Amino acid sequence: MVSVCTTCKGLQQHFRALSGAMHDTEQESWLNTSLPSLRRSSNGGCRACAVLLQGILLHHDRFAGVREEDIRITAESFNLSGTAGKQSTQDHLSVEVRWKKQDSNGCCDGDEHEHEHEEGYPNLKLEFFTDRDGQSPFSVIGRGRHISENPLRDGGLATARGLIKECLSRHSRCRHTLSTSLPRRVLDVLQDDGSKSVRLHEAAWDADAQRYEFGEFLTLSHCWGSGKSVLKTTSETLDSHKKKIPWSDLPKTFQDAVMLTRALGFRWLWIDSLCINQSDIAEKLEASVHMDRIFANSFLTIAATSAADSKDGLFQAKTQPFKIQATDSKGSLYKIYVREQPSHYSFKAPFDEGAHMNDWELPFNSSAEAYAQTPLLKRAWAYAERLVSPRVLHFTTSEMILECREAYQCECGRIDNAIFDSRTTDSVKQEFARIIAENVERRGELPNGNRNNNRIDSVALQLASTSLNDAAKDITLRREEAIQLWSYIVTEYTSRDLTYDEDRLVAIVGVAKAFAESLKSGYIAGQWTFSTLGLLWHPSDSARSRRPKAQANNVPSWSWASVEGSPIFFDNSMAMDLACTVSFPSERARSQAWSPIAGDTLEITAAMVADVTFRIDGTHEYSLVKGGVCVEFKPDISPPRGEDSIVSGQSLICVLVSMTFRSSIIGLVLQQSKSNAQLYRRVGRFECYECQRDNEEPEDAESLFEYWFPEVEDMTQLDEGPLRSFIVV
Repeated sequence: MVSVCTTCKGLQQHFRALSGAMHDTEQESWLNTSLPSLRRSSNGGCRACAVLLQGILLHHDRFAGVREEDIRITAESFNLSGTAGKQSTQDHLSVEVRWKKQDSNGCCDGDEHEHEHEEGYPNLKLEFFTDRDGQSPFSVIGRGRHISENPLRDGGLATARGLIKECLSRHSRCRHTLSTSLPRRVLDVLQDDGSKSVRLHEAAWDADAQRYEFGEFLTLSHCWGSGKSVLKTTSETLDSHKKKIPWSDLPKTFQDAVMLTRALGFRWLWIDSLCINQSDIAEKLEASVHMDRIFANSFLTIAATSAADSKDGLFQAKTQPFKIQATDSKGSLYKIYVREQPSHYSFKAPFDEGAHMNDWELPFNSSAEAYAQTPLLKRAWAYAERLVSPRVLHFTTSEMILECREAYQCECGRIDNAIFDSRTTDSVKQEFARIIAENVERRGELPNGNRNNNRIDSVALQLASTSLNDAAKDITLRREEAIQLWSYIVTEYTSRDLTYDEDRLVAIVGVAKAFAESLKSGYIAGQWTFSTLGLLWHPSDSARSRRPKAQANNVPSWSWASVEGSPIFFDNSMAMDLACTVSFPSERARSQAWSPIAGDTLEITAAMVADVTFRIDGTHEYSLVKGGVCVEFKPDISPPRGEDSIVSGQSLICVLVSMTFRSSIIGLVLQQSKSNAQLYRRVGRFECYECQRDNEEPEDAESLFEYWFPEVEDMTQLDEGPLRSFIVV
């Protein structure tokens, strides 16, 4: 009778079959044990457990200081043969290591005898595999996926080309037109002088076609870092850069991007710091608001995703797998490799695949851990560049990842496969591309066609001819989906970092242009003018919020862009309209219907307006009171300060806007301007779930109507009653 290890089944398929535990499934679990148990099994003579233990202990620095009894280990293999639509078989053994967090006294959270580890992403995820000959003493440890050390060597270039080819051949939304217009300036990376140097090329302007010369080009998305190592084109260096930019002057990330551009067979590369005159303020603004032209027309965006500074380089050094020597029952030697699995943490959402857009949890990844290895993804400019680019090739510390308009691909082959990780990938880009593609299909145009760009250039004329009344009557499911996705994008965008406050609205202009056709609305300072509900934004954490340091671009208080420091959320649906309307005086001039980076005033007209008293109840705790009835209130900035400063007992205006399907009442809170009594500033949004009268028990939100508006007898006749109007700056 053959003795089989009860801990790991010897990591042999036939032993598992003999035990009757084999199932025809895509995943097979091989062990679920603690580190001490695995150690005992290894000391007891199990060769498979010894290999697992050695591989885990080679990564002991990851769990230094953690008690061994708090470390749980699970292992799975995958059987994808015959699974339709899946990528090629993964023959590695996946080992997950988890441990409980310890408190300040060194004690573990929860019951120390509880062996079931909480669900969630493992603290450490390893893969055990063989080399390409596939020889292993353990049948569940097979060949591993090759991950290139450098995309310019070891087959890395072929892998990059393969990812791009897969995208072009399978994804209709990603196919590029044969010819596109170059940006105003690009780098010419194919010099004929035999040197590695590059030069700045001024694209020829075609006055008849109103575009620059045709040519395919790549773009670079990167972190500037401290800015000291970023090579820039200025008025002083412009002429010399047109002649030659010495190779030694280029920071490492730029050098790597140039080498990759050449290797992929392209001549033109666009890098913001070199292709925009950084000392010309007007040119910088012009290029910024037309950034969508550049990245949307780029064949490929090269993303230095793991580089925090331009001197760090595009191709990050990768940790090589450890080698473990293993033997079979006859004493023959084999090599088993173990490495930490490439992390897709930054590209994954915290919910399972298939969740509807209305059920998304936002922002997808907001923790410092999520972006520890991918600092570029934490940048707001880079986020907008990702959205509008047809495809982005990310270079991370673990592998190359291609993100395009329809899918993700990676070198390890697991990023977009729910079998290996049930969490969905961040699908905002794909949803964004779907909306754009639907617009293109309705016009009968090709993706990235130049007619599309000309149309966007004249967006102000189109929007000026669309009245708010007509737009309100033409709301469709497509439009509702578009405004919902826009609000999600703003939430994701505002959860990321900007170096300069004045870029808050500038960096997202290109994304807004893409929504213009679906929403058919004016757009002023980040607000789609058809949507009153769009004004019901609120910072997720007002204690972290602040107003921008400089209001050079005239961002009004009613715009979400007037608050920095916290992700911005929106309310886009309601159960009842409380007869509140909004108009933009500037839009009446028609020529200003498209004002993406600045705004002036808006006029709010409402039937349900209450003069309330502001009350401070505690640290970051506030309420609004009228007639002894109070509701909780969260100001945009907490504690209120600067232009938002409010003292306890001060009078404010509460404008009720809608009632939601959450059975809550939502409205805006306004403060009379300190400099002009005819004007008001937004100081917050409130949502009333319950109201309270003196020391009585709290009542449902609907009771607020009775207490604050006893004169209203018929809620269906609000439009016919008296209205109050406010000019909000």
